[in-house]
Amino acid sequence: MLSQSYLRELKSFHRALGDVTRLRAVQILATEGDLSVSELVRRLHISQPLMSWHLHRVTRAGIVRTTRVGREVRCAFDRERFAELQEQTFRTLANR
Repeated sequence: MLSQSYLRELKSFHRALGDVTRLRAVQILATEGDLSVSELVRRLHISQPLMSWHLHRVTRAGIVRTTRVGREVRCAFDRERFAELQEQTFRTLANR
């Protein structure tokens, strides 16, 4: 039987990817590397508070890592964690 924490983790992962803006942000980070929040705001044409809200969802899910450098917040796609969550999803769905 699957634990509640395991299921919550997968739910958070899939919910984080369940929004077009978050998918676009993750795709940009995955293909282009680390970017600042300001750069993501500019690229996605959304407000900084809205970008912060979306980043909160993907960082809580473990898909994106953020680091503060002075006044700037840099974002990075966490490939290893993403692959791990994908594998967990597959194992759950395949009942393995």
